[in-house]
Amino acid sequence: MFKLSDLQEFQALDPIVSRDTTTLVLVSMPSEASHQENFYFADPANRFWVLMEILFHMPTATRQEKLELLAVHHIGIWSVIRSCLRYKSREDTMEDIVVNDMQSFLARYPQINRIVCVSHDTMRLLQEADPQAALMAAYVPSPSTDDLWYDSVDQLIPEYAKAFGVVQ
Repeated sequence: MFKLSDLQEFQALDPIVSRDTTTLVLVSMPSEASHQENFYFADPANRFWVLMEILFHMPTATRQEKLELLAVHHIGIWSVIRSCLRYKSREDTMEDIVVNDMQSFLARYPQINRIVCVSHDTMRLLQEADPQAALMAAYVPSPSTDDLWYDSVDQLIPEYAKAFGVVQ
């Protein structure tokens, strides 16, 4: 168990986005490992990059390969939360949540036409922050190994393929 005094402040990482981005992967708040590495989905136990490699048939062993996959497939990544207090990487402990200005962000990148929300909390927060943007959003389960509903990548592939519009 944790105490309120155990909560740490977390800030969103900068978005990975370009003028060519058409799909935005939206997370609630990146993990501790992601903050330490200053890169999304940096926890080696997280299966996001394995899923991307399978879906898009490109290597993801290095940061550069991950960035190349994102660029080639016009995918961006950002956090719906600008700041919050949280215990370690636990989404269920988030307090004092301040959301990012999704309307302004999407106005700067009007070519984004698909949002993939990684977790129910992310989808809920997007719906609260920008109901119009939520209309183009799809939910996918967390690729974290802490998600007890999906214990293998094979179970996640159909969900991610559908959300990203990848025909298998």
